[in-house]
Amino acid sequence: MVGDLQPPGGDVVETQTKLRFTDNVWRLYSLLVIANLLDLVFTYFGLGRGFFQEANPIAQAHLYTLWPLSMKAGGLTLLALGIYAALRTTRRSRQRRLLAFGAVALTVGVYGIVVVLHVVYLLTHWV
Repeated sequence: MVGDLQPPGGDVVETQTKLRFTDNVWRLYSLLVIANLLDLVFTYFGLGRGFFQEANPIAQAHLYTLWPLSMKAGGLTLLALGIYAALRTTRRSRQRRLLAFGAVALTVGVYGIVVVLHVVYLLTHWV
């Protein structure tokens, strides 16, 4: 019977919980991508208006090239591959899945703070 079908390796509730967890991790990753893009936009805006100065001497030499965008894209791509690998290899380990989720959530929080600081600094110096 159709109602008797069970997913391999577990019950329906456990599988649905894992799918929701995976969806939440990818939602957090989406927030991280948005925060990175906002960080890039606000940084360039602040640099262009003279509100910011780039403190990193390596980045300072390459500010108006494709290097910063390439570095962000490369880092986010590696993070996505790491998340994918962590979720695939930790299917049976709740503790490792929570660790992966916590790492992404912490990164989103840090970038969220960076974006808020950019906005506050721009607003206080622009207005």
